[in-house]
Amino acid sequence: MILYGKNGLKQRLDKIAAKGRLSHAILFSGHSGVGKKTLARYTAELFLCKNSACGVCPTCRNIENSTHPDVIFVKEKCGGKYAMEPFREVLSDTVIKPNNGDAKVYVFEDCDTMRPEHQNALLKLIEEPEEHLRFVFTCENTSVVPETVLSRVTEFEVPDTPVRDCEQALTDGGIDKQKARELSEMFAGNIGKCKAVLDGGDEANLIETARKAAAALGRRDGFGVSAALSEQTGRAEFGQVMEYLSRIIRDALAIKCGGEAEFFGKNESKKIADNFSEDEIMNMLDAAFEVAQNEIYNLNLSLTAAYFTSRIL
Repeated sequence: MILYGKNGLKQRLDKIAAKGRLSHAILFSGHSGVGKKTLARYTAELFLCKNSACGVCPTCRNIENSTHPDVIFVKEKCGGKYAMEPFREVLSDTVIKPNNGDAKVYVFEDCDTMRPEHQNALLKLIEEPEEHLRFVFTCENTSVVPETVLSRVTEFEVPDTPVRDCEQALTDGGIDKQKARELSEMFAGNIGKCKAVLDGGDEANLIETARKAAAALGRRDGFGVSAALSEQTGRAEFGQVMEYLSRIIRDALAIKCGGEAEFFGKNESKKIADNFSEDEIMNMLDAAFEVAQNEIYNLNLSLTAAYFTSRIL
């Protein structure tokens, strides 16, 4: 398994595993899309492979293909979110011995999204685990994970992936080199976000919403800008759309100053550059920055969108 941009962390894990000191409970913390799930799979290989995560044996291939019966991704088992009843069912299965080896690996992705009742149910399991149990946790924000859980895991911070390594990961996956370079630079080496765009997932939808808002902005259509921004129902998604819209506006400023656009939405950037002065575009960026801090005002998203529109038009 190739861990793009994670050689240092891989070497640490390999060294610990070679000495037989790999903790029964490991936590990987880092930004969304940074590669925590891939590291969880690699750690499962270290736990289960007889040849130190060789990557070629049936055990490693099954883990990488998500078909190994003794590697359980709990959030997926619960239907994509930590509902209590399926969560209890998964935990009750921990008493069952492994199918193909000496251990079973339970992966708890996004453990910082668990409710207290999930964390409490889990605590006893990791305090006094059966000999055959191993645990891997991932999270973005360790501050919301109870200290009682943190004190029983070994944490590894997952570093960001350099842009060059991200580009290599995408080209190795069959992506055109130019496209891979654009995406890698756009998302500062975040492989997960690049793949989400390529797969047409949520990230692609957020970019499309930002382009829709930018197109309305280029037409001086304030209602269209507000309507596009108000499509988001979550604060995190709204913030991401605003980040993408800001990039389009920055590209408009670059065009206005004789440069070139780099982000998706080049047509929208050109339209804004054609229809607004440099000072007006600078005002848009100031407004976007202010809205990014909208928690200060504690406004709901519709009011935030309306406020932003009033500032820029």
